[in-house]
Amino acid sequence: MEKYRKIETMTAEQARKWLGGRKEGEFILLDVRQPAEYRAGHLPGALFIPLPELPDRVGELDHSKPVLAYCRSGNRSRSAAALLLTEGFDNVSSMEGGISAWNGQVAVGDYREGLYLLEGRNTAEELISLAWSLEEGSRTFYRRAEEITSDSEGKELFLMLAKAEEKHKSNIYDVYKMVAGEGARDFRESGALKGVMEGGVQVEDVIGFLKGKDRTVRDAIEVSMELEANALDLYVKMLRTIGQVNARKVFTSLIEEEKHHLSLLGKVLEERVAEDERNN
Repeated sequence: MEKYRKIETMTAEQARKWLGGRKEGEFILLDVRQPAEYRAGHLPGALFIPLPELPDRVGELDHSKPVLAYCRSGNRSRSAAALLLTEGFDNVSSMEGGISAWNGQVAVGDYREGLYLLEGRNTAEELISLAWSLEEGSRTFYRRAEEITSDSEGKELFLMLAKAEEKHKSNIYDVYKMVAGEGARDFRESGALKGVMEGGVQVEDVIGFLKGKDRTVRDAIEVSMELEANALDLYVKMLRTIGQVNARKVFTSLIEEEKHHLSLLGKVLEERVAEDERNN
């Protein structure tokens, strides 16, 4: 019978490869844990529907997209997968071991965190201006991080990331001019926001932390990874809420770039950890 269909599963490593091979919007990553668990740490971009709420909210999910569900250890996500199969979903998997087996960067905070940035911004121009401002905030952060570290490799890394953010800003502004046409307003001097970076956090707050006593470049890399994970998470949430085609293209591109930055920082951190272990 249909309700007794086998539940497909993936290991955390298989899930990582599965997610990495797909573009945002082509799949559903579903977190079925409780709110406190989600706030403490979740996979960037995950749609959050606690298992007890899923029967009443299944209509929020697109039947045409493959679903990967996860929880803490894999038990609740298997139940979620079974429920979705009975509701007519054809491609559903559960992640074995849940987030406990993920061993990768997670985002933190409430599901609505950062979405306050969208309030009062309804047009494609306003949303693209917002994206530009967030990229400028991240560029400022990486330049400040480069200035306060004495580590040569750290300086090179942060300078490279700052240049990447500058390129993103240029690309975003080119899209804005195309969307706005002859009536394009040059918002680059004033910006939609000041001092706020990707993820919706204040640049000075993070710099203040990095200036603390005994902070190392490894601390800066770890903080950067957390910020990039939260930025990825926020951009995916924003993408779900906006309907303008050109604005969606901007955020889709930013999501792919955040994934790249996160991967790069992860590799650098792994090298640092290995070096620290050799020296101890």
